[in-house]
Amino acid sequence: MFKRFTIIPSVRDLRNFEIALKSVSNVIFLSEVHLGNLKSLIKKCHDNNKIALVNIDLVGGLATDQMGIKLLKNLFKVDGIISSNSTNVNMSKMLGLYAIQRFFLIDSRGLESGLKALKNSKCDAIEVLPGLISTNFRDKIAKVKNVPLLGGGFITEKSNVIEVYKAGFVGVTTSEKKLWNDYSYLKQNR
Repeated sequence: MFKRFTIIPSVRDLRNFEIALKSVSNVIFLSEVHLGNLKSLIKKCHDNNKIALVNIDLVGGLATDQMGIKLLKNLFKVDGIISSNSTNVNMSKMLGLYAIQRFFLIDSRGLESGLKALKNSKCDAIEVLPGLISTNFRDKIAKVKNVPLLGGGFITEKSNVIEVYKAGFVGVTTSEKKLWNDYSYLKQNR
């Protein structure tokens, strides 16, 4: 999924969904969706050769349990989930879905408990939030779990993307549509 650095559209406002479908990234994060619109959104992602990942913690009308995850896979055809809950991540992996663990950097106690939770997570990647602070903890997180790292949250400018890129992350997630297609400035910052 992360063969090269990618700027992943995080669609929080469905008015930006069509723009995300035209983005360079092969992955789209869907947030703020509900069971009524999810099937058509996933179909459009697949019709545009996009991997559709759903923030399971934010899907309206869905119970975040094993049956809910099975429903996402079998009925809605999602490719994977994003969650801050390790149990959801591990259940998703057992069902053959991609799973991205969200890791929030709030304070030192949160960092310690988050690192402990990561040890048992079966995640394919970790989205570390907020993105700009994440660069300070990259090595500490990578020592606990050797999977691709994404910086997310408050990624609003090219300079933010460059900072995360230079820190060795495999990508960023952002709802800032102006960042979704222009990668040219990264070549200057290798």
